[in-house]
Amino acid sequence: MSLKNRRFLTAALVVSLYSQIQIAGHGQPALGVKIAYACWRGDNLEICVMDGDGGNQIRLTEDPAYDSEPSWSPDGGRIAFSRDHHIHVMDSDGRNLMEIVKNARGWDPAWSPDGTKIAYTRSQALKRQVWVMDPDGGNQMLLTQWGENYDPAWSHDGVRIAFVSAKRHGGPEIYVMDSDGDNQVRITHDLAAKENPSWSPDSGWIAYEARRDRTYQIFVVKTDGSGLTRRLTRNRPHKSYPAWSPDGTKIAYVTWNALFATINLMTVDGEHLERLSENNDDTDLEPDWFYPAGRSVTPKANFVTIWGEIKWPAASRR
Repeated sequence: MSLKNRRFLTAALVVSLYSQIQIAGHGQPALGVKIAYACWRGDNLEICVMDGDGGNQIRLTEDPAYDSEPSWSPDGGRIAFSRDHHIHVMDSDGRNLMEIVKNARGWDPAWSPDGTKIAYTRSQALKRQVWVMDPDGGNQMLLTQWGENYDPAWSHDGVRIAFVSAKRHGGPEIYVMDSDGDNQVRITHDLAAKENPSWSPDSGWIAYEARRDRTYQIFVVKTDGSGLTRRLTRNRPHKSYPAWSPDGTKIAYVTWNALFATINLMTVDGEHLERLSENNDDTDLEPDWFYPAGRSVTPKANFVTIWGEIKWPAASRR
């Protein structure tokens, strides 16, 4: 192939990839890498956002209620969160706030990768169960029934949902099910208390927190049913709320100190990278990522899916 033809094909590929990224973002202006999180400011818990490197920390809400558990929409335009156990949605700049679950207590909202559904935990007959609904609160559907089930998290292809299930086999365990609630499969098999599952971009692993040696630490487990588990953190203080970055290279997590909590980054093998939040008198919790070329994807955006697979280190080499 001539040099001229190679240059032409390279230019065409760049244009094609750029177009697919625009499709993935629904034609909206691209945002930078962001992390939404629950931030203790003054005497209350609010929703804040910051850049992926910890810069530009901005508080979005200011309300007497407790705001927590933020979840980005795939296009980065909205954030779902829990306000005193009622699900709300707002624009990513804090405007146009709307309560979408008005007649039931709900928390743990998790936006589906295609933007059409929000999974969440809802109290049902005095037990927690996983439900799914449209982003405006319509078409509510119960996904789980046995035991107590909570902390839903979507796989990046939108096909499966991970969740925590208690009172089935003793302590809380991580389960995976189809997005319609079918084929519920247990993937962890010990009695340690577990919470907050988070999928790797290739859907091969789930990060979660578990209580071991009197502290909460971060673990990962294979999603193929093999039960293969790896521990990423050790020793005090507590580590919790793992959130896998959509490019697959990092995991955000929370470190609990005596009087405050901070959001930190580590590599996927557990090596500490940096501390993102520097508020020594405050508490920052529950990080959730937005990537303009990661979570901002629709099923048709094949380039973004391929990009995620390329960037994610192959599990077989770890």
